[in-house]
Amino acid sequence: MNIDPREKIVLLIDGANLYAASRALGVDIDYKRLLAEFRQRAYLVRANYYTALVEEQDYSSIRPLID
Repeated sequence: MNIDPREKIVLLIDGANLYAASRALGVDIDYKRLLAEFRQRAYLVRANYYTALVEEQDYSSIRPLID
């Protein structure tokens, strides 16, 4: 049995705040790259993205993340 000696981490993303910050800074976030960066630095146990959607809203730019 191999034991990973790196620090174990859980990534919990506050989607609303991250989205607002990225828009304010004018940057797009590459979530696959973000996960890869964390995986390189530590043993990533889990990554969760928390957000809320308005059900009546026809379009949301974060819908692909949710789906």
